[in-house]
Amino acid sequence: MAFPSIFALMALSLAGGQADQPRSFSSGRALSIEHDSLLFVLVHGSDWHPFGERLFGEVWQEKTFGEEMKGVLADVDILQVRDGAAKTAADARNKGWVKKGSGLQTYPAVLAYSAEGVLVGTCQGTDLPKDLAAAKRTLITFGETCARWKVLTNAIARASAVGDKAAELKGVVARATLGLERSATLLEDIKRLDPSDEAGNYARLSFPKWTTLVKQATDEAKAGKGDEAEQRLKGMLANNAYTSEQRCVIHLALGSAYRRWEGHAEQAALHFQAAAQADSNSVCGIAGRRLYLSLYGGPSLSLGWSKRHPVKAGTYWVIEDAPQDLEPGSYRLRLNRTRGKQLMITGAQLLSDGKVQIDLVQATTLTKASPTVEFTFTVSEALTKTSLRVLLNGGDAGTGTMSWIE
Repeated sequence: MAFPSIFALMALSLAGGQADQPRSFSSGRALSIEHDSLLFVLVHGSDWHPFGERLFGEVWQEKTFGEEMKGVLADVDILQVRDGAAKTAADARNKGWVKKGSGLQTYPAVLAYSAEGVLVGTCQGTDLPKDLAAAKRTLITFGETCARWKVLTNAIARASAVGDKAAELKGVVARATLGLERSATLLEDIKRLDPSDEAGNYARLSFPKWTTLVKQATDEAKAGKGDEAEQRLKGMLANNAYTSEQRCVIHLALGSAYRRWEGHAEQAALHFQAAAQADSNSVCGIAGRRLYLSLYGGPSLSLGWSKRHPVKAGTYWVIEDAPQDLEPGSYRLRLNRTRGKQLMITGAQLLSDGKVQIDLVQATTLTKASPTVEFTFTVSEALTKTSLRVLLNGGDAGTGTMSWIE
């Protein structure tokens, strides 16, 4: 025999035609308490936010959506009008919900609460795709994550009741990594359950915002306390508890300190590079890469070249971010001078594993009248560990851009 889910039973409990009506915050709260269920509140603006109304009408009010979200659905309608009957009615319907401290940042937002009224997490308007089908999928995933929070919260309570510290710690850490609101007692709980932080959870979960760590290190170096920043950040790097993303932040902070510490340019370059290598796609990884290339590195496809790059005759530039592996095909390296009197170039080389594979002799002088040169490399077989050189013959570096075209 098949039994209806708790969410279907909740719908049935709203007898008398109320099941098809949008549920207010207070009625949703009461139902959440009655069934010990999560409460999801859509905060929207019916008289000023069209996408929020489409989401409300075509997704939120679907009869089965509450079951898909694994909780009770309610909504709060924030009107733009400041007075009148509609405003009075909306305020009365929204009674019990307080905007301040609610977690609302951008409209329309979905706020998840436990039956006890604890804010579990939020799905902000900026997180929602503008395609309704995609937005629905995003919300269902959010609901599933919140359901996981509820399961872990119950498991933590059971472990605590029987004094199983290992299971309680495991649950506390797993819940903290869901990407939802953190428990106000998270760090206190971890300290209580693992005083010596043998698993490194306290270190990882107490890690400061990247902006805070970088600013602190930079300010210390500016104030002549670079050695203090260095000692503290190197100590953090020695702790293996940190994730790759966190280690990336530490390297960026060290690079920023060294950058402002006279005589430490070499160390700054090394740590900016290390930040890029630790987590190349993160904000800090990208920042480290760009800082290295703009301040210390050679010419690059990303930033081109500048006046600080030497152009002495008989030398060459190594392009910092050239592709590392190439399939057979035709490739073009284009240089375009944007400022400077003249830059004399004798050719370009493609190397693999440090050995020259293609040597193009193509003497040219980049000037205002003739600012561009293009080198074509025909690769007959797959190459690995590739690099690119531009051979120089003096002149004025000026500035310019580089591009690699397949």
